Amino acid sequence: MDDSQTHDEPNATDSALTDAFITHAFTPQNVGVLSNPDGYGAPRGSCGDVIEIGLKVNNDVIQRAVFMTDGCAHTVACADVITELAMGKDPVDALAITAEEIMAELGGLPANHVHCARLAVSTLKLAVKDYFKNKQAPWKKMYGKPGH
Repeated sequence: MDDSQTHDEPNATDSALTDAFITHAFTPQNVGVLSNPDGYGAPRGSCGDVIEIGLKVNNDVIQRAVFMTDGCAHTVACADVITELAMGKDPVDALAITAEEIMAELGGLPANHVHCARLAVSTLKLAVKDYFKNKQAPWKKMYGKPGH
């Protein structure tokens, strides 16, 4: 085991993959790209994976949250869970979603994949912050990333 793999992470487990993990990883429900999202985030994680999250918000409720990723099955599962958890929430409440909540929904993650849950949280936070920036100054949205 290399130094980057620690086993003292909260809710990290080396047990077999759960049914919830398999469902989210191999049949994710929220894969997609939104044209003209109200909020968008796409950071690169420490492992090199990227998760993109796009949000549609109506009356201060996240109506739709979708993701794309170039990451592993663990990253896909975490991204699918966070988009599911975000939908129906006020954007401020969505900022409170934690990596521990994602791991709980999945029945745990191996310690060397806890960073996938953290990347999902970081991506959602960037998308929500982008939503608030666009809401405050909607004209700036047209100067954002091409295609987003």
